[in-house]
Amino acid sequence: MKIDDYNAAKALTEKLKENLPIKTRAGKEFLKTLKQKGVNADPEREFEIDFVGYSGDEGEIMCGLKEPNNPESEEKYVSSITHLKIDPNHSLAAEVQAYQRQRIRKLMLQQDSRGFKAELLTIEPRKFKKHGKGFGS
Repeated sequence: MKIDDYNAAKALTEKLKENLPIKTRAGKEFLKTLKQKGVNADPEREFEIDFVGYSGDEGEIMCGLKEPNNPESEEKYVSSITHLKIDPNHSLAAEVQAYQRQRIRKLMLQQDSRGFKAELLTIEPRKFKKHGKGFGS
């Protein structure tokens, strides 16, 4: 099962490249990664996307991040776009959020090896109770 629509993902990647730098914050998964590395994992910490590339269906849209408030810092990060919260005031925010929702939904469907249709087919039909004759029977 394909996760991304290749053409749509490439088009979004190109739009993002044209609008760099983009302000963002870490999502839940990226925060976990930062904590594991012993780095400041403040959810209010701002980053700036300074690189965007599409790494295929499995890798998705990848973003290079740096700290905008600390230009002399050489520390950089890389994260998939689904693990980031794009500035809601950015012109591409709605398009990025739609991509994130679609990708996460498809990944969740794919995690179940049987697939969504198979799950629907395994739902057991309702069993009807046999009713007695009258009250209390």
